[in-house]
Amino acid sequence: MLTPFQTVGPFGSLGLRDCLSRPGASSAGSRLTIRGRLFDGHGQGVPDGVLELWHPGWPDYVRALTADDGSYEAQVPHPAAFADPDGVVAPHIAVHVLGRGILTQYLTRIYFPDDARNDADPIFALVPPARRATLVAAHDGADSYHFDVVLQGERETVFFDA
Repeated sequence: MLTPFQTVGPFGSLGLRDCLSRPGASSAGSRLTIRGRLFDGHGQGVPDGVLELWHPGWPDYVRALTADDGSYEAQVPHPAAFADPDGVVAPHIAVHVLGRGILTQYLTRIYFPDDARNDADPIFALVPPARRATLVAAHDGADSYHFDVVLQGERETVFFDA
């Protein structure tokens, strides 16, 4: 049921279904599957949300729409670590979250479990250790990961200023 604060959207029914994936010239090669759910502050799945996923070295992005239960799935090329003036940046996927009632920028990152470079990553290192788990995907299989985005509450995903 929609509430008055939900002033933005619906996204999927207004034309985004035709531009869910924009595979660029760099789309050749192995890809990762990222699956998860977008949750509101009450633990309910957010329907009709949009997650835009991209990473440095890849000139395009993928959009994933959420289903009625908040679930999404996206395929992206493998990210790589790269040198930055502040140090080595660990492989990660950048995520921009859009949805009904979201009137601010929700930007986060997906890091990968057991990557020794995570702790040395200058952005990851800014996050208090107790909150870092909200940025790390769970490995589901060969090239498959699970990553939930929680917009508010006790398990809120860490978000970054734009």
